[in-house]
Amino acid sequence: MTHQNDDNESLSPQEIKFNDLIKRGDDLFSISIYRYAKDWYARALELHVNDKLAGQKLNELSVKQKFEQKAILTILVVAVVIIGVVWIMNI
Repeated sequence: MTHQNDDNESLSPQEIKFNDLIKRGDDLFSISIYRYAKDWYARALELHVNDKLAGQKLNELSVKQKFEQKAILTILVVAVVIIGVVWIMNI
């Protein structure tokens, strides 16, 4: 058996499921797929195995999403300004 299986033997089925949900969320989070990572973390939170960890994951994800939204908005504003300047110069 692997070390991971040894660790899982001492966990309850609910704890194993919780760890799996957190891992799936972490995998998606690590490749910046925040919307789906949030779903996995929320499912883990519903199990009430380790609400603190799941809550921390959701908070961290929220910070990343806010940063991403600000970056997208900034890019959009810059693009609109550039398009406006180019359009005015061609009049």
